[in-house]
Amino acid sequence: MSEHAKENIAARIWRWIGHIQHGILRVFGLILILIVLIVLIGAMFSGDDEFEMAEGGLLNFSPTGVIVEEKSRVSPGDAFTAALLGGGTPNQILLRDVIEGLRLAAEDEEVTALLVNFDGLTGATPAALHAIAAEMTAFREAGKDIIAYGDSYSMGGYMLASHASEVHMHEMGGAVVNGYAIYRTFFRSLLDRLNVTVNVYRVGTFKSALEPFLDDSMSPEAAEATRYVCGDIWDAYQTRGEAARGLEAGALQTYADTFPALMASVNGDTARVAEDAGLVDSLSGRGAWRNMMEERFGREAGENRIRSSNFLEYVEARRPEPARRGDVIAVINAVGTIIEGDGDGGVIGGDMHANLIRRARLDDDVKAIVLRIDSGGGSAFASELIREELVLAREQGKIVIASMGGVAASGGYWIAAPAHEIWAEPTTITGSIGIFGFIPTFENTMAEIGVFEDGVSLTESARFPSPFGGVTDTWGDILQQSVQAGYEQFLTIVGEGRNMTRDEVDAVAQGRIWTGAQAHDRGLVDHLGGYDDAIAAAAARAGLEEGAFRVKEFVEKRDPFQEFLKMIGLSFVSGALDGVSLLPGGSFGQAAAEAGAELQRINMMNDRRGVYATCLECEAFRRVQ
Repeated sequence: MSEHAKENIAARIWRWIGHIQHGILRVFGLILILIVLIVLIGAMFSGDDEFEMAEGGLLNFSPTGVIVEEKSRVSPGDAFTAALLGGGTPNQILLRDVIEGLRLAAEDEEVTALLVNFDGLTGATPAALHAIAAEMTAFREAGKDIIAYGDSYSMGGYMLASHASEVHMHEMGGAVVNGYAIYRTFFRSLLDRLNVTVNVYRVGTFKSALEPFLDDSMSPEAAEATRYVCGDIWDAYQTRGEAARGLEAGALQTYADTFPALMASVNGDTARVAEDAGLVDSLSGRGAWRNMMEERFGREAGENRIRSSNFLEYVEARRPEPARRGDVIAVINAVGTIIEGDGDGGVIGGDMHANLIRRARLDDDVKAIVLRIDSGGGSAFASELIREELVLAREQGKIVIASMGGVAASGGYWIAAPAHEIWAEPTTITGSIGIFGFIPTFENTMAEIGVFEDGVSLTESARFPSPFGGVTDTWGDILQQSVQAGYEQFLTIVGEGRNMTRDEVDAVAQGRIWTGAQAHDRGLVDHLGGYDDAIAAAAARAGLEEGAFRVKEFVEKRDPFQEFLKMIGLSFVSGALDGVSLLPGGSFGQAAAEAGAELQRINMMNDRRGVYATCLECEAFRRVQ
């Protein structure tokens, strides 16, 4: 075959490839245009549907997913990973939406009652649960009923259900009100088998964030601190739950302690145990209970469901329009792990959040900044970037208030320290004032398969820590001194913010966690209260009269097209991987997912110096048990 013929064949093949490429691009473009049109048409038609209150005034609140301070942004890549490892990202319900909805409904004459079911509630902090429970009490005090039904009740679900006028449960259900227990997965023996060297540099007797990588069990110091905090949270749970149900003091402790004996007395019938103990009012199957509710509130015409309106749709429809002008109280949400950079997917980016504070600081309309924190910390450097901007805001005359949500510990406390006032819920998890460094290296692991690292260094400190070469004694000394200096800096920051001496801060620091109530007793928190109390405090300090200011959330400016592409990717991943997971279901799958979560938290550590103000154990307090 001639060279000319060969060139013609090659050219034709190349043209075919080009045509195929152009065809694929055209098809993708058409699909993209079609998706845009569907979204726009859907938005146009959905806007025509106005919310209508159901006849009878019943609202239905059946949350599915986790209750959060701020919804996280998840990239398609993160969604893909989550779907493979555990079935995707859980639905998120904003805590502020729940609280605002209960307040609106309490004052709304159209609303007569609230129907609640917490079977689908999978996550909430104790602080969030107590805040919602308080609003449910206020709703009832307005003369309106709350009817709760559940197939069974978890700790978190029952905390809320106990505040209903009536608590119903399936006759094969049970109320798992067995107190709090905090457990973590430990990897020390596994790391030993793999010959992984765990280089740890820390300060603080109770700084237990990395214990899973250092031992196979919890240290006595960590156990003491955890027991003390859990005890306070369990006491608060019992006090509120017993008061709501009219139970004698200590009834829930007795229920938890004697649960096996209580089961034996009724032949293992867990539903009867809950009913006999006064935790629920009646037992019935779903059909019987639905019939009872339909008799009271009616059945939706043409549908097999109780006549009611969706609670979250009600909130969205009845929420008052925010003021457009006037003095501003800026709210900046700091939710998730603190990392360097901008961050995405439910984390606090040091650069991003510092920029948000800067925007508020330079805005003449902003008279006060409320930093709403729900974080166990992270990068010490990123935490400092955020704190620096808050200090500058104070120096320029802005009022700065820190409002702690479920967790505001370690780096979460670091960024709260410069505030004029720190507010926390009694069951907030805070403190953990301590620093650590963490560098895992694999020189021994690689040696077993015949891989080594070698070279020359012209100075004692020229050889930096290496994954395959380990950490030299010189760098071990450098890192330990850096961590010690970081701890002293942390003590200084807290001392200046709290008007305490270095030794006074050290006495309540050492990496130990506290509840908000315990921290208040020790001078780490100024006042006990929630988000609205913090807003009121900011207004009072700034001299703003009620009704003469507006609350505005400062959030990262997002590219609408990028968000649209993420939405498409997220939808595609969710649909393509529906029901697919690399991990098995059941108990083993749950254990694997929890172990993976521990490793993922370590993987998010990106501090340039390897120095962290992080309370990894605080994550356990985010889950409903």
